[in-house]
Formats: sequence, C-alpha cells, structure tokens
Amino acid sequence: MSEGKEIAGRPLLEVGLIIVGRPDEIDRRAIVAARERMREYLNTVLPEFVWQIATVSREDVSASIRSEPSALLQDGSHLRDTEAWDFALMFTSADLISRYKPFALAVISSALDLAVISTNRIDPHTFDMAAPDGERLGRLTDSLYKLSLHALGHLNGLKQHPDSDNLMCRVSSPAALDAMQTLTQAQLSQMRENLHKIADLRLEERHESSRISRARFYLESGWLNRHEILDALSHARPWEFPMHLMRFSAAALSTMLILLMTAETWHLAVTQSQHRLWLTLGLTLLLTTAFVTHRHRLFVHRSSHGLSEQSVITNVSASLIVLSGMATMAGLMLLASFVVSVSLYSPALVAVWTSGAAPDAGLTQYLLVDLLVTTLGLLIGALGASFEEQHYFRHVVFVDEET
Repeated sequence: MSEGKEIAGRPLLEVGLIIVGRPDEIDRRAIVAARERMREYLNTVLPEFVWQIATVSREDVSASIRSEPSALLQDGSHLRDTEAWDFALMFTSADLISRYKPFALAVISSALDLAVISTNRIDPHTFDMAAPDGERLGRLTDSLYKLSLHALGHLNGLKQHPDSDNLMCRVSSPAALDAMQTLTQAQLSQMRENLHKIADLRLEERHESSRISRARFYLESGWLNRHEILDALSHARPWEFPMHLMRFSAAALSTMLILLMTAETWHLAVTQSQHRLWLTLGLTLLLTTAFVTHRHRLFVHRSSHGLSEQSVITNVSASLIVLSGMATMAGLMLLASFVVSVSLYSPALVAVWTSGAAPDAGLTQYLLVDLLVTTLGLLIGALGASFEEQHYFRHVVFVDEET
C-alpha cells in the first residue's frame, strides 16, 4: 500500500455525492442525513479504511421531470474523474427512464464506478402530499441510505442476495427497501478485498507517471486494474447485445440472409482461403468496435488533466464490452448461417453456383461462405448500430443494473 493513499496508517477511500439540479429542502436534508448514516455504517463494518465522503451540488445540470440515466452518468463520470473519487453517487429528484424494467429507483455502472439514485418514487410526497415533513424526511433518509449502500456493494462486485433483509437483495418496489438492513460477513470480506485494491496509489499520482507514454500508461493501468475491468465486462453482460440492440441485429441478420441467396457470394467465398477469411473477420471485429465506440462517444477524454486510471478503466471496459457484444453477434451469425446453408443448399446446387470452383462441396466450403457472410453482415450491422439512439446505446453499454 502506498503511503500517499493512507491516513494514520489506514487506506483512504474517497466517495463523492453529487446533488443534481435544485432539490427541495427535505430532499437535500435527507441526502445529507443518508451520507452521515452511510459514513457511520462503513466506519463500523469496515473500520480499517478511512472513509472520506464529499458532497457537491451541480445546479447547472438540468433535472427535468424524467431524466436519461446515461446523460447523468456521462456528467457524473467527468466530475468523478476530475475529483479523483474512488466512487460517486448522484442524487436527482427526476424520475429515471428505465430500459429493462417498468421503473428504476437507481441505475448502477461498474465501468464508471458510479450510480444515479432518484428520490422521485421513494419520496412519501409521491403518494401522499399531506405527509408531515418529519415523516417524509425520515423515510426518505432511510431509503436513500439503503440504496446508496446497495449501489456501493454492487460497485464492489457483490451479487444479488436472496434474503429480503440483505442490502443486496433484489429491489422489486420502493416498499422492499424497508426490510433491507445489513450485509453478511462474507459480503463484507469480499468488499474488503476489493477495496484494498482500489485504495492503492493511482498511477497518475506517482512521480514517474509524468514521463510515461500514453501507450505505456494504458498498458500499465489496464494491468493494474484488470480485476475492475473484468468485473465491468461481466456486469455489462455483452452477450445480451443482440437482444437489446435490435437495429444492429436486424441489419446484420438481414444482410446474412440476403447474401446466402446470392450465387456471387458463394463463388467468391469458396475461392478464398480459410485463413484469410478468419483474419478478415477478426479485423472486422476490431474495425466495427472502433467505429461504434467512436460513433456513440463512449470514451472519456481528460485532456485538461492528463491521463488517469479511471479514464483508462472506463475506456478499456467500454471497448471490451462492445468488442464482446460484436463477437457474440458474429458467433450467432456464424452458427445461424452454417445451419441455414447446410440445411437448404445441396452440394449439387453449390457446384452450379460456384461454377465448378467447389465440385465437392463439403463442410469446409460451407464454412468459407458462412465466414464471408458473417463478416459482411457484421459490417452492415455496425452501421445499423450507429443508428441506435445514443442514450439507449450508452445505457446498454454502461448500465449494469436497474434497481
């Protein structure tokens, strides 16, 4: 453990609370009270760390009646990176637009180490305008405190817990927050292990970092934070991309089916080497990943402050998430095209379409065609993905959980 991240011999952990917009007085007091309860709980269950929790107001960030979580996450990630916080929690009075559930009390992003929490549906005024201020403050404080700890647990790799009294249980409604109480010793041990890794001195804080090239900084920072990057990749579930990104899937699969019905495709494919087609598919995966990440502005830029470990974590995680999603789609297309081609196209028909280039159409020739149509389908699919609504695409990539 580096001395620069210690206070009185204990590792320092910094958490930023960002109050978005202009909440009313009760909301603001509830956030401050929840912060103090969270600090007291963390100091009790994880006393080996020094918990520094700062509160920042961002009145310049508009808070409409309903807000896109991805837009708030983007604003919060820049502030979190500038302030060099280990974690950040954003609080808004706006109702969060949910993509996977009827509603969301909070959205959490492991790639950004950030969560957005809404007071909208947990505020007693939502269902009882006559609720006394004291009752409203107490219930709102309790709900915000539990949602904050739930988000912090998720950002430290904790999974959902089946018990309703556990802070990591599945939150099915605002009322479910009432039963949530604490974390188990096993969960605290897992958090403790992860927090020790996070509390290490950042690469940009070391004296020699000013002399490190950009490429070397990315390599070293990516290796040092590989566990966080892998956690972000796992939480993002990129294997679900084909289901969530329908324009991408529709464009890719439509292209695949059209190409399979074209004789020129078969003739071109069987005259190529398998090695060349596999290499072309690999290069296409890299190209489409770069195109989509640039098109949807998934990278964090920190030009005024230099490089940072968090920006590397975010950028590498975003790249790997998109690359894994593309690879999943490629795998599905390769499998689907292989099944369709073998089932519907006889060797005799293939021989006619290829003008004798493949007189004995075996599985290898079918695979060559499938590799070609998968590659071209992926290219067209990437164009389809570029037309996905940007907030939605960023939500799919960055949001791990809607609570």
